[in-house]
Amino acid sequence: MGGIKVQIREDVYKALLMEKKDKESLSEVILRLSKKNLCIEDVVGTQILSKEDWDEVKLELKKANNLTLKKLDEERV
Repeated sequence: MGGIKVQIREDVYKALLMEKKDKESLSEVILRLSKKNLCIEDVVGTQILSKEDWDEVKLELKKANNLTLKKLDEERV
């Protein structure tokens, strides 16, 4: 498979190696880390969420809340 060569600092390379999972290429590490999987602690107060992202977060929180309430109801029975 072909590719593009990029130059990175040694400390960045070591950081990538530390993030690397078994049988994962460094390209896969970069892709995995670059995906937009932010948790709420990552964005509180940073004003980096777009309206669309905030709507998605609210939907996920609502789903999680509903699942929690359902599980609690099941445990009470």
